[in-house]
Amino acid sequence: IPANEDPGRFVDALEFEGKYQMPDEEKAKWEAIGRFREALTDFLAGKNAAFIGGVAVRSHGGRLGPTQDYDVLLDPSLLQEMTSFLEAQGGRLEGTVENTYIFYVPAPDMKFDIRVARTALDQEVLSTAKPASFQGRKLKVARPAPLAAMKVKAYSERKHEPKGPIDCADVQGLIRCGATNADEIREILKRHRQDLLSDLDEILGA
Repeated sequence: IPANEDPGRFVDALEFEGKYQMPDEEKAKWEAIGRFREALTDFLAGKNAAFIGGVAVRSHGGRLGPTQDYDVLLDPSLLQEMTSFLEAQGGRLEGTVENTYIFYVPAPDMKFDIRVARTALDQEVLSTAKPASFQGRKLKVARPAPLAAMKVKAYSERKHEPKGPIDCADVQGLIRCGATNADEIREILKRHRQDLLSDLDEILGA
């Protein structure tokens, strides 16, 4: 995918020619992911929703490796519409955690998290999301500082689980690449979640 067609770097292009030949099974999975990505971005275009998670972190330079972590933050009014979209894709709800709905989509064989912006922190993340473009579709991506504040919250809840170190590394990566800084993240947490300031300090000292 030429860079000018994918300024948000939502997905990494694969080269199917040359020295490396992808196995058929792996190629089929990437093609399924691509089809889901196309349907998802068609659905989200122009809506009050924003990419969070790995895709958002990578779009700001906080991660270097590829990701298919298409987590999305939604305005509460869009939850039913999003659920219907995912069900049409064969998705099924596997569980909920706080305001996050965890879906499994079989065609790309992937988990897909939908977070509904009901808390003050989430509402700030959504209201300040920056415009992004993917193949002409108008989308949104969480800005670095609010995104990092969300990641601090996630880290506080699962620091002893496998995803905890990833949340920690994402916050560190967003700071390291210059997308945000500790003071910006701290100010957001002071407004909405002062109880997480110690977790931010823990991440900064890791």
